[in-house]
Amino acid sequence: MQSDQNTTFGVRANVYVEIQGSRLDPRFEAYLNDAPTAGAYAEPRFTKPIAEEVVAWTNRIAEGSDESPICEWSKEGYVLVFTPDSPFRPSAVVQPDDDGLYALGLGWAWQVEEVDQ
Repeated sequence: MQSDQNTTFGVRANVYVEIQGSRLDPRFEAYLNDAPTAGAYAEPRFTKPIAEEVVAWTNRIAEGSDESPICEWSKEGYVLVFTPDSPFRPSAVVQPDDDGLYALGLGWAWQVEEVDQ
């Protein structure tokens, strides 16, 4: 994917999550507050359509794992995050920020992929 937007509220970048060294996981376009430093993980924020993809992907991962979070959308448009430690009550509620973006780190080790501008 290639970014074609400049924004006033973050750096547009493609990020991907790497699980157990796999490079087969999808890449999601995200906003970053700051460019991460070398070796640091990114803290991505997603538009609602991309957040919906991240939630669906996270739930597919959770089907085969006892350690992955499960996410649900509330009627208010919030993401409810259920963890193995809290399967019946959300351990986190992710609301869109002032820019309408969802901070869905979900404990994953997000890394930045270079984007051609």
